[in-house]
Amino acid sequence: MSSIDFDEVLVHVGEKGRYQNIMYYLLCIPATLPAAFLAFSQVFVSASPEHWCRIPELDNLTKILSLEDRKALSLPYKNKSDSKRDYSKCLMYDVNYTAIIESWLSASYGDGSPGSSVDVLGPVFEDVLRVGLPLDGFGDESRSSTVNPASLLRFPRRLPPPPVSDPSWPMVYCRHGWNYDNRDYDSTLVTELDLVCDNSWWPSTSTTFFFVGSLFGNVVFGWIADKWGRRTAFLAIIFLEVIFSIATSFSPNYVVYTALRTINGLFFPAIYQIPFILALELMGPRYRTFAGMVICIFFATAMSLLALLSYLLRNWYTLSLAISVPFVLLFSYYWIIPESPRWLLSKNRIDEAEVIVQTMARINGKPVPPNFLRTMELEIMRRQGIACNGRNSGELTAVDLESENRVQSISATPMDLLRNPNIRKKFFILAFDWVANAVVYNGLSYNTTNLGVSDYLAFFIGGVVEIPSYIVTWYAMDRLGRRWVLCMTMLLGGVACVSCMFVPEDAVWVTVSLAMVGKFGIAASFAVFYVFVGELLPTVLRSQAMGIASFIAGIGLLTFPYIVHLAVYWRVLPLIVMGSLSVAGAITSIFLPETLNIHLPQTIEEGELFGADFKLWSCPTLPAKTKKREESEHMPLKYLANGGLERRTSSSGDGAEVPSVAPVLGSGISPCSSPSSSSSSGSTRNGTNNESHLLESRSCLSHGSSNEEVNLSRTVPRVERRRAIVVEGPVRSTVVGIRSEK
Repeated sequence: MSSIDFDEVLVHVGEKGRYQNIMYYLLCIPATLPAAFLAFSQVFVSASPEHWCRIPELDNLTKILSLEDRKALSLPYKNKSDSKRDYSKCLMYDVNYTAIIESWLSASYGDGSPGSSVDVLGPVFEDVLRVGLPLDGFGDESRSSTVNPASLLRFPRRLPPPPVSDPSWPMVYCRHGWNYDNRDYDSTLVTELDLVCDNSWWPSTSTTFFFVGSLFGNVVFGWIADKWGRRTAFLAIIFLEVIFSIATSFSPNYVVYTALRTINGLFFPAIYQIPFILALELMGPRYRTFAGMVICIFFATAMSLLALLSYLLRNWYTLSLAISVPFVLLFSYYWIIPESPRWLLSKNRIDEAEVIVQTMARINGKPVPPNFLRTMELEIMRRQGIACNGRNSGELTAVDLESENRVQSISATPMDLLRNPNIRKKFFILAFDWVANAVVYNGLSYNTTNLGVSDYLAFFIGGVVEIPSYIVTWYAMDRLGRRWVLCMTMLLGGVACVSCMFVPEDAVWVTVSLAMVGKFGIAASFAVFYVFVGELLPTVLRSQAMGIASFIAGIGLLTFPYIVHLAVYWRVLPLIVMGSLSVAGAITSIFLPETLNIHLPQTIEEGELFGADFKLWSCPTLPAKTKKREESEHMPLKYLANGGLERRTSSSGDGAEVPSVAPVLGSGISPCSSPSSSSSSGSTRNGTNNESHLLESRSCLSHGSSNEEVNLSRTVPRVERRRAIVVEGPVRSTVVGIRSEK
């Protein structure tokens, strides 16, 4: 691994110049459009419109019996609270409909004697079925036609009331298939394959298998990205995702479709994470928060665009091709997107990184000399070879030995999550909240088809409301803290969803409005959650703990398609279940300590102490105002159990808490680290940068002879804020690193 810190390189070539802007927005396209289409296209491809049993004998009578008349004759029903009828979707009456219609029409002629049925079912009845006579009182519309006058003489001027069903008639399951309401959809997989009633579980199972694939794909492509590079993983994902998405459009049956969707699941959320990580690794630490918020907005916009395309096309086959074939153009990224220079440096491939850095510097208008990285590496090696405080680098003091011991003890295993009570408590709370957020967010997105309004409109609004939720959350979380923002947004979304149970069935738009408030709340909570979880866990366990918690959330996510399916029993039942889960997550989140402006735990010991003194009634929100650095330079430090550092007050009692101070030597940061050295070095899977910092503390207690000597016993560490840099958005499961802010 190269000793070059890429954040220091960015100081010379630009942290967010024209080059980074171009690459960021180019990478936002595959990270949002294909990802959103891949994850949520099944909402429309496998939509289940209103349906009822098909009765062939009645389907030929559309001119004399309205749809409501035919349903009233053939389908069992229940009266709803608004006096409307709720007709069965899977049952029909088992009677002779031809005899019923003959009897009804026979009663319309002469004395209604059975003998007249010959006339009725003769040429007159054929004329009615063939051309649709413009007679008073029957049919949904009038049509002009020329018919046999003799037939008109025999046909009555007005038909009697249509026949109705008798509740005592025997009932059977639909024998001849189903009729579908085609006002919203021309064709879906459900309507083509009759995946309703006894087969209605197929779409939910297909969605579940898709997320089973995502469980393993995230691990596989994460490993590929770390071993063979971000660019390699990204190009592989794009190629395979586009090919299999196009193949899905030609599925001959639902078994093949489900199998292809499972394979497609391997590419989600990796298709979101890998290009976003690649974009982040090209930027300086100060701009990663902005990048996370922008990609969230892009993803929400992509969801709304999916609803618009589905509305315009209305055919599952056409839609499937429209959201897959155009992305063949992304194959051109092979000649456009570079490898991550951070990753190249981590693999000591300095010459390859040099080419990218030179291009970056040229486009940003900040040229650097040739062999810039080699020169920087030699300078770093020279500085690290200088003896600290005039000592030979081979001579170790007690301070050096303490640093070395901390390096040796910095490794951690997943079992440490269970051995330490405080860490264990926080981990299980975070895992539960992760499950709640994942299930509710995806569940509300898929449940838009059950809200009683246009599927397209409901899904479109659901995407639009996410945009302000991200903006509001990013503004609030740095001012009000993570804990209360997470709690209140989950509570807002949960209460809104549960409240739907009290809304009358005919007040459809009230239910829709409450569901959208729920979507706003859960999207906002997702944005703050992934910052919060990265800040609560100690550095040495952060990657492992988040990986395990993410896997647990992925398993929990497999249940949401069946929660959405509960709408067949009661339209608002999925909202009640998901709302209850969100409220439970809000309640558990208040048992977590606040992390705003507090030093992040680095080691197992710090992680166990972090929040140990926190009580449920401890309600910190806004941080206390701090003194200027020069006013508090000489106040002694005390390490707090809640993870912060406190300056003891002077004899006058006038002291102030410093919100975020780098810990004293032995807490995981080298005292001679530059501001950029505490940020991510580009690793997307672990947070072990501090190990290298500790190693440097043995041989680099000063930056060189021109710098002031560092006296650890008297010097106060630099004041800085530390924040976890995470992948934000609907995927939101990868910690990219730790950001330091002065």
